[in-house]
Amino acid sequence: MAVRLLDPETIGKIAAGEVIERPMSVVKELIENSIDSGASKISVDIERGGGQLIRVTDDGRGMSAEDLALSIVRHATSKLIAFEDLETLQTLGFRGEALPSIGAVSRLDIRSREHSGTVGAALRLHFGRGEPVSSGSAPVGTSITVRELFGNVPARLKFLRQPSTEAAYVTRLIGAYACLRSDIRWALTTDGRRSISTSGTGDDNDAALGVYGAELDNEILELSPLPEGSRVAGVEVSGWVSSPRVTRSHRQNLFFFVNGRLIQHRPLGFALEEAFQSLLMVGRHPIGMVRIEVDHRLVDVNVHPTKAEVKFADERAVCRAVQRATHRALTGRPQDLIPEVSFLPPGPRGLGMDQTAFTSQPFPSSALIRQSTSHLQADPDATSAPPISPSGVPALRVLGQVGGTYIIAEGPSGVFLIDQHAAHERVMYEKILGQMKSNAVDRQPLLDPLLVELPPEELVAFDRSVDELGEIGFDVERFGDQSVAIRQVPAVVKGVDIAERFHLILRELADGGAGASWIDSVAISAACHTSIRAGQALSLQEMRELVAQLERTEQPRACGHGRPTMLHMSQDDLARQFSRR
Repeated sequence: MAVRLLDPETIGKIAAGEVIERPMSVVKELIENSIDSGASKISVDIERGGGQLIRVTDDGRGMSAEDLALSIVRHATSKLIAFEDLETLQTLGFRGEALPSIGAVSRLDIRSREHSGTVGAALRLHFGRGEPVSSGSAPVGTSITVRELFGNVPARLKFLRQPSTEAAYVTRLIGAYACLRSDIRWALTTDGRRSISTSGTGDDNDAALGVYGAELDNEILELSPLPEGSRVAGVEVSGWVSSPRVTRSHRQNLFFFVNGRLIQHRPLGFALEEAFQSLLMVGRHPIGMVRIEVDHRLVDVNVHPTKAEVKFADERAVCRAVQRATHRALTGRPQDLIPEVSFLPPGPRGLGMDQTAFTSQPFPSSALIRQSTSHLQADPDATSAPPISPSGVPALRVLGQVGGTYIIAEGPSGVFLIDQHAAHERVMYEKILGQMKSNAVDRQPLLDPLLVELPPEELVAFDRSVDELGEIGFDVERFGDQSVAIRQVPAVVKGVDIAERFHLILRELADGGAGASWIDSVAISAACHTSIRAGQALSLQEMRELVAQLERTEQPRACGHGRPTMLHMSQDDLARQFSRR
């Protein structure tokens, strides 16, 4: 084919693809413009995850009619004049650059008015075709509305995820910037519901609580300046991280800002988490917002098309500063941060598998559902062969408990170690599924509705899962912008802190769930987070009941998440371990 010039419309669509990947990309560009305009208040409204509507309104400096006309022209910017200005670039966006790309793939409307102006200016750019700037009334600042994103690029549109998922991306982004700029009053409204609201006081703690809610109350650890002997020259670190009690199964709520710019940088994440060594379970990660200030000449922000990545002149020094600041924050309250562990007193020598060596104070009797276990309570010295249950697990004789977590049981072919949490999760999961299949879900009404405040991510998960939660036995409805009212719970849920466990259920669902379908994911999460936990001591009778219930399940070898419920050591294995063979 002959070489030819592309038409302007095609050029615009290609250029937009480099900057605009999804609704979150649009929101990021627009709020960075608002920040650079000196705004003290930024409001974001989205509908259907941002695919139908994105509106960003600020009270910043605004634009004149002349600036507004130039802002949609490609390669027009207020950031720099010459190429050398890139080395000292300090702004994030401020009008221009992204606006032509956004307008090329959406219906874009802009209204703006300068502080010194008496009349506002308005402009429309519909899928790359602009209209002349018009004048009219407008409040001070700028309001930008984006409709029908990717309406003229069907190939890009079909790769967007569900609206709830896209909304979650936007929520995380706004949460990150709201924590960074606690001096700005932020508001995010999703499909008419307020998701994030901060006060703009300039206090990082206030902003974090406005984003994540009561979950972070008394759980925020400030990253304060290091003592003179520990400081890393040329690097300043501030912000906060959560205590080890507040974690996620992913790193998507751990944000790093370099000179005010949100970045992705895996080594920084690893350096921060290294300070949490031995304080977090495997697979759990803290949340937090980390500001890093370095000399602009020692960081390159133009190594990525969307400036999501940066390159440091001395990466090790920056990582070292982050790690030291985090370690200092964690060691500020060492006794509060280390989880309590109950050590069981050792039994007398020679007792072997005697109960006193493994059991402690009994777990409250309401924690387990009482069922008949008469076949387990027979004479333990009986010589008749124990029966095999339909699940394939032999009837087991419970001997005791290790560490408040693992049940030791004897079977005809050796010793079994049973994870009490995983076992109870399997029992609860199959009870929930059984009730759903028979359309006989048993519910327990609460005397008074339980009001639970949810952070933004959990609100998104709740909105997606409200019908499925109802199917498994919860009666929950919205109560205000950021709370829900729990009126009924599944009757199988007993002896637990319902509010705490409901948070855990929604948090797992916000992380994506674990089932083959969404209803299965909801059932698995509910079973997991309403089961007894590791570290809870059980009485001998309660252990017997739990094992008996596990034997009667259809799939007793694994919990709903696929983790094993039991380990088996045969008689031959024992003989080999003790050098008898």
